[in-house]
Parts: sequence; C-alpha cells; structure tokens
Amino acid sequence: TKLDMQDSRREACAVLLVQGLIGVVVAGACWTAAGKAAGTSALLGAGIGVAATTLMALAMLRGGSGMNATRAALGLFTGWLVKVAFTLAVLALALRSPGIEALPLIGAYAATFLGYWVGAARIGGRKTQQQLGMAD
Repeated sequence: TKLDMQDSRREACAVLLVQGLIGVVVAGACWTAAGKAAGTSALLGAGIGVAATTLMALAMLRGGSGMNATRAALGLFTGWLVKVAFTLAVLALALRSPGIEALPLIGAYAATFLGYWVGAARIGGRKTQQQLGMAD
C-alpha cells in the first residue's frame, strides 16, 4: 500500500543516515588515531558503503506501491546484484589508489553494516509497539 511504501522509504533513509553517521565517527577516530590518510581512507570506505546501500534501496523501492510479490523479489535481487557489483568495482579502484590505506577503508565499509541492524531494530520495535497497541 501507499503507506507501506512511505514507511519503506522512511526506513531506508534512516538506515542511510545511521550508516553515514557511523562512517563519520569511524573516519574521525581513524584520523585521530592514525592520521589524515587513515581518516580519508575510512571516509571513502564509509562512503562506498552508503552509496552501495543507496543503489540497493533505489532498485528495491522503484516499483512503487502497486508492486506485486514477483516485482518486489526482482527488485530485491536486482538491487543486491547492483550493490555487490558496485561495491567490488569501487573497492578495487580505491585499493589501487595511492594514499589509500586498506585497513581503515575496509573497516569503515564494514562498520556501515551496523546501519542495517539499527534499521532492523527500529522496524522491529515499531512493529512490536503496533502489535501491542502502543504506537501512534
């Protein structure tokens, strides 16, 4: 339904926001602990994670509220393929770039996965409140 699509978009934006915040925190920690190159590398890694999630979300949500189960599954699969291909290509380019440190790059990219868990926790908490009649 239209409301479900709005909720899905809102949740996708929340995941992206959390991923971006996590990326900035990790990049700041790397910069403080190991210097500019580490911080820049971490920021790039987090950016790759956020960009990949954005591509997947766009592919999944582009069908709109009138999507049937087959189109939804196709959107999920297509989004996942685009995300994996993009991630592998951009990480390969980044790792070949001068001045990029591998550990902060990969570490910050991996840290953005926490955004998915926060998003899942938000969705689960809200669904539980709705089931208990506690939601707005």
